[in-house]
Amino acid sequence: MKPLTFNLSPELELERIITILQASNVSTLSEDTIRRRHADKIIKLSPRRDGMKLRDALSLRRPP
Repeated sequence: MKPLTFNLSPELELERIITILQASNVSTLSEDTIRRRHADKIIKLSPRRDGMKLRDALSLRRPP
């Protein structure tokens, strides 16, 4: 079965929930640092799954 894909507007795309691993890749911070320093931005998806809004993950990014 083919997964559903949606063409979201840029505003809605920023509200998309991504995994902590993806947030780590986007922000260049480690998963551990995100969990320790930015726990207020983590969204509990289930007892074993956490996520974060793409907007929040991008805001953690440091300039090179």
